Order: sequence, then structure tokens, then C-alpha cells
Amino acid sequence: MTLRKLLQANKKQFLFYMIGAFLTTISGIFMTLALSNAFGIIEETQTQRVYTRILFVVIFAFTPIFTQILSRFLRIGFMRDILIQVRTLAYEKLMSHNYESFKKKSKENYMSMLISDINLFERDFFLSLLNIIYSFGTFIIGFFILLFIQPTVAFSTFGATLLLFIVTKIFEPVARKAKRQTQDANANYNTQLTNILNGLEVITLYQASEYFKRPFESIVIVLEQIKKRAFRIDEFQSNLNQWIASSYQIIVYVYATYLYILDQITLTSLIIVFNLVGQLIWSMISGFSFINRFKTSSDIFDRITTKENTIDGKHPMSFNHGYSVSNLSFAYDQKLVLKDMSFTIKPKEKVLIIGPSGAGKTTLLSILTKDISSYQGSVTIDDVQINDIEYNNFLQHCGYIRQHHFIFNDSIKNNIILNQPYDQHKLENILKNVDLLDWINTLPERFDHILQEDGANISGGQRQRLSIARELYHNKQILFVDEPSASLDDATSQKIYDALFNLDQTIVCVSHRHIDYLKQQVDQVIECVPLGAKS
Repeated sequence: MTLRKLLQANKKQFLFYMIGAFLTTISGIFMTLALSNAFGIIEETQTQRVYTRILFVVIFAFTPIFTQILSRFLRIGFMRDILIQVRTLAYEKLMSHNYESFKKKSKENYMSMLISDINLFERDFFLSLLNIIYSFGTFIIGFFILLFIQPTVAFSTFGATLLLFIVTKIFEPVARKAKRQTQDANANYNTQLTNILNGLEVITLYQASEYFKRPFESIVIVLEQIKKRAFRIDEFQSNLNQWIASSYQIIVYVYATYLYILDQITLTSLIIVFNLVGQLIWSMISGFSFINRFKTSSDIFDRITTKENTIDGKHPMSFNHGYSVSNLSFAYDQKLVLKDMSFTIKPKEKVLIIGPSGAGKTTLLSILTKDISSYQGSVTIDDVQINDIEYNNFLQHCGYIRQHHFIFNDSIKNNIILNQPYDQHKLENILKNVDLLDWINTLPERFDHILQEDGANISGGQRQRLSIARELYHNKQILFVDEPSASLDDATSQKIYDALFNLDQTIVCVSHRHIDYLKQQVDQVIECVPLGAKS
């Protein structure tokens, strides 16, 4: 969704916002009229006209108070709704990634997008939109007032404003580029800072603070240099605009004073000209600079909401005949990991993938689970190339027990069932099979016991078994398992394996432990051999 379409989708609220923003123009104009009428009292000779002037001064001076309150009331709903939708769109963009595209960037980069960039959009978009409406609204009203008082001043003010607009357009590409560079530098800074904070315990333990200080300082220096360069661009444009505005303002002041001396305009008109010319010129300088900020906020919106073009298949998945892998090869950075592998996996078959560390077991699993698409050879499911199968549809059929599954700061029950309907009998059976039920029954809240983020308040083995229970509860047609016994003792491992291989599902398991036992439980063993050749 583009920013234009977002505004169109909220056109009623946007209209209220426009009206509310336009009401802010009344404040400056009315204060100018109040001041000019106050000075105009000096010229009045009749008591009745003096009272009339005083009444105008009071009305013009106090009306802005009420218009500001009304303006805020009209704008607040639009601001709230837009921010909710922008955050939702950013979330949807994040969730649109498949595993392979998600891993191309660090988590800190996504955090920067969801926090820093959205905050930057919020500040720049609403502030620039309000100021643009205020500036142009003030100019339109003020221009017609000047046109009524002194047409020459009105049209010359329009010309000066046009010159300021040209200057702003000249600086626009440079300003937008500087803003993008600042965003990228901020993302790099957040990545480096998070890396240090996550490894603080290791840094302290090995007294390596000086080692990490140098790269941190270099990131900070680059960030500040980019910010300084962006500031200089803004400062130069601002100074140039100020020089043009100040020069024009002095010329108009001299000209208007000359007209007053010739008795061609009144004192009231002179005060209006003095105030309006400055107000119009300086508000338009602000308005033009905010046009650049508005365009920058549009760039930020695109960055945080536009979904990337990830390559995905269109075919639905079926699993009637199974996997067929032919001449499969894969290389990381030109280092060959898998070479010319061929095998089949039939429905309901139990398959064991073995091999020494670094032989490509997890890589093979990642290809079979669509986490890696850049391989050579053929991988089909029911005669359809796996890369041509729609990713979300694939996930509906396949579960994946990774070496590390994230545990949410939530109850045991919610961590397992996630978005599935709650079935207590089913949950208890699964927890019994993964050897967790006895432990859970000792907890006062049982299934409602709250786990800390990533299972910080449970052991590694319990975290591993919870991730297994999660996949078992979701009951996918095919279950891929990567080292399920990594954090478990032998007795518990055997119980987990028995539970897995007794399932009426296709099981593809990677393991480097209990090989002899596992070979007796499976229908097929696929061996990955270490390779050292260059592709």
C-alpha cells in the first residue's frame, strides 16, 4: 500500500485533519488583525468607532484559543488511526518474509524498522503535514488580504515565495539522500549496540571491552559524520532562504513606509503589511522545508511497509507420492557442501539423516523445508518443484523442530498451542510423550505457568521438549526434526524418539547421537559426506 492509498482509505478522517490543520492558520492571521486594530485605535476620532475597534481586538485575540482546541480535536483521530495502520503494515511486511529472505538481514535491522523508523515517520509525517497546511493556508488568506490592501506588495510576495520554492526544489534530492543515509547509519548503530549488549557477559568475562570499543566508536563516528553532513545541507538551505526572506522583508518595509508617508495606506494597513509579509514569507520557508520532510516521511513509509518481492511458488502442495531428490548440490560461498545427492521420501516413511559435523545435514534439511532455494539439481514433491510450491501452503503441511525454538513470555499452554484450538486431553498426551507432564503437574498454575522470554526460567532440556511438544500439537503431515536430543539425557532422548517414530506421519530426522538405536527405528538412512572441494 502506498501512502496515497492509505490516505484515500482514511479520507473522512483525513478531511477532518485538513480542516483542523487549516484552523491553525487563523491564529497567526487573527493576532495580526488584533494588533493592527489596536494600533488603528490611534487614528479613530469617534468614540463609537473606538469601541468597535476594541471589540475587534478582543475577538481577534481570543478566537485562536478556541480554534486551537477544536483543531486538536479534529486531528487526533486521524493521527491515531494512521499510526495503528502503519504499525500493522510494518508487521505484515515482516511476516511476509520466508525464512530464507528473513535471514538476509539481522534482527536488529528489523527492530530499527519497527521502532526507530516508525517513530521517525510519526514525527516527520504529522509535523510536516500540519506545517504545510498551516503555511499554505496562511499564505492564501494573507495573500488576499494583501491584495485588498496593496496589490503590488501581494504579487511581489508571491514572487519571493516562488524563488524560495525553487531553492527548496534544488536542495530536495540532496536532503532526501542525506535522510536515507542517516537511517542506514542508525540501523548499523543499533546492530552494533545490540551485538555488544547481547554479548556483554562474554565481553566482561574475557575483559575484551577495548576490543569491542574500537568498532563501536567507528560506527558512532560514521553516524555522527553523516548526521553532521545532513545538518550542513539543512543549515545551508536555511541560511540561503533566510537571506532571501530578510532582504525581501526589508525592501517591503521600506516601500510600505514610503506609501504610509504619502498617505496612500493607513496605519492599520501598514501594521498589517509589516506583520503579514514577514508571517507569509517565513511560514512559506517553513512550509517548503516541510515539503522535503513530508517526501522523506513518504520514503520512510515505503521502507517500513512495502513488501519485498520474494520469489514464491504458486502451486498448492499435495503429498501423495512424496519427495524426489535428484542430483542435489549446494555451496556456501563457493565451498561445496552437498554434491549430487539423490533419494526419495515416501509418505509415512521414517528417515534418518546422519553425518559428521559440517557435512551438510542441517543444510539438506533447510532445502527440504524451503528455507534454502538457491540449490542446484531437482527437489520435487508429488512431481512439483519445491520452489514452485506456495510457501504458506507448504507450511500448512510441514512442521520443523529446529535446534532452537523461541519460547514466548507467556503460559506453557499458549506457547504450545499458539493459534490452534485448545484440547486439554491432546495436550496432556503430548506432554506425557515428551516427558514434561510430571514436571508441569508440580507447578501451582500447571499449564498456565508463565515462561520468561526464550525460556529463561527453565532448563535447556525443558525448552527443547516444549518446542517438540509445540510441533506435535500442530500435527503436520510431514515433520522435520534437527537434533531433537541435543539437550537431553539418553533416557529422555529415547522416549522422545519413540514418540516421534510412532507417529502416523512422515518423519525426517537429523541426528549425530544414538545412531545405532535410530537406524533400527527408521525406514531409510541418508548419509551426508563432508566435502572440501571448490565448486
